[in-house]
Amino acid sequence: MSKPVTGLYRVAKGIAKPLMGTWVKMDVSGEEHLPAEGAFIITPNHISNFDPVCIATFMMQRGYPVRFLAKAELFKTPVVGQILRSMGMVPVERNSDDPSAVLEYARQALRDGECVGIYPEGTLTRDPQMWPMKPKTGAARLALDTGVPVIPIAQWGAHEVIPRYAASIDLRPQRPITIRVCPPVDLSDLITEEGSANYEAVQEATRRIHAAIVKGVEEIRGEKAPAQPWDSAVMSGPDKKTLGRFSKWRRSLAKRGRSLKG
Repeated sequence: MSKPVTGLYRVAKGIAKPLMGTWVKMDVSGEEHLPAEGAFIITPNHISNFDPVCIATFMMQRGYPVRFLAKAELFKTPVVGQILRSMGMVPVERNSDDPSAVLEYARQALRDGECVGIYPEGTLTRDPQMWPMKPKTGAARLALDTGVPVIPIAQWGAHEVIPRYAASIDLRPQRPITIRVCPPVDLSDLITEEGSANYEAVQEATRRIHAAIVKGVEEIRGEKAPAQPWDSAVMSGPDKKTLGRFSKWRRSLAKRGRSLKG
């Protein structure tokens, strides 16, 4: 088990259990892959602003307060910063001139035995079909520097509660959410004294972590992901506003379909 649930996290746990228990219906599998003790990293796919709430709730209910990474600027705001600090969130120094300093707070949290949550995609997926995008290297670098296990998590359904890049929210009870905890990614052959200074090892570790997440999402969705993950740097596609309108359109079609069935 990770660190005790303390501070505002304890309050959130007390609120989340009755609220989320009514609002969503979680179908969880693979819990046996969560470490019994010690630090570890979880790497979920990111499809909605609601999925961190689902992941945090699922983990809290099993005694793991997740320390999600958040940009350091948020910690400087009066109210939000206090909430993030009270919940033990981990600041990311994105503007640091020292690449190794960007994830230093996360490394320290792992040294302290915490569970750190990091979205390899870095943001909500921009893939039109909501498959995991090309990942960033943060999770791999943390794993190679600390040697802690990386536990991929595949999840689906949160986008039906709060659509991607849309302002609507579905408050109907028992919204289905699927969470699949995948086996730890084997990085043992890549961990050396060089740690994240080994470029090839970082790239290979990133590839393995991404592949494990995609495999889990494929199993949930029952279909194959594209051979080439979406890369916003080289692929053109809908902007955030368009994706939000598309989510709203999908929601209206689903609502119309329910009305016709009724």
